[in-house]
Amino acid sequence: MELLRALGVFAEEPGPSHRWLAELLELPGAPDAAAFTECFVFNLYPYASVYLGAEGKLGGAARDRVAGFFRALGAVPDPEPDHLTLLLTAYEQLRDGPADGPAVHAAAALLQEHLVSWLPLYLARVRALAPTPYPQWAQLLTDVLLADAGRAATTTEAPLHLRDAPPLPDPRAAGHDAFVDGLLTPVRAGLVLTGQDLLRASRELQLGLRVGERRFVLDALLVQDAAATLRWLAEHARTTTAAWAPWTTVARPTATWWVTRADATRVLLHQLALEVDRACPAEVGG
Repeated sequence: MELLRALGVFAEEPGPSHRWLAELLELPGAPDAAAFTECFVFNLYPYASVYLGAEGKLGGAARDRVAGFFRALGAVPDPEPDHLTLLLTAYEQLRDGPADGPAVHAAAALLQEHLVSWLPLYLARVRALAPTPYPQWAQLLTDVLLADAGRAATTTEAPLHLRDAPPLPDPRAAGHDAFVDGLLTPVRAGLVLTGQDLLRASRELQLGLRVGERRFVLDALLVQDAAATLRWLAEHARTTTAAWAPWTTVARPTATWWVTRADATRVLLHQLALEVDRACPAEVGG
């Protein structure tokens, strides 16, 4: 089995093939259903549209753009054309075509527009959050894509997904709800914020954790201590810079776009935290 196709299988629910594939890839064991669910169902959905779409959800314009890519190749798109397994399989099939054929050019477009546009940040979060063997899987996939991107022709602009992405709304102009929704939308905030990240925030800030959807949890943290939560989120934005550091030479426009967006979010969050401090100064002397 081809390497990328084999790696793509791990973004699907574990089955009988996962054990021998894990041995083939020298991963530290095969995933079980609980590990798969924690990684891909509860925290890091393996769909490009979640990370590239202005809504931060499955489907939408980002998925339509991926489907359009397959239609341009004369293929009938899968109902979920942005799933990681399908994207990796399609990329490998195109990449391994004749060196001077159109498939190779299509492979380069697929790599830059629909894989490298989000996977470096996504895989970095898998390495940081997921149970074994997914961090090791993510590192192997990162190494393969880095090598391929290094051999591909250098692009001069960021993918269309990113160029079309609206920025994070400023709550002072757009309101609280739009701001919180934006923080949970990777392409708008420039970062990935999972339920597991919010759990860590509640522990580090010593705030009460409200069980529920990410938006509910984040709202609860902001209500309890807005300034501290905003500063925690600003520091979390640095995970984006670290994730893209290895990609600056092979995918500079894309890496620069993500880091610039994360930096803009970090600056805004610090400004908002300072405003909260000024509006609610800490009591002095008890």
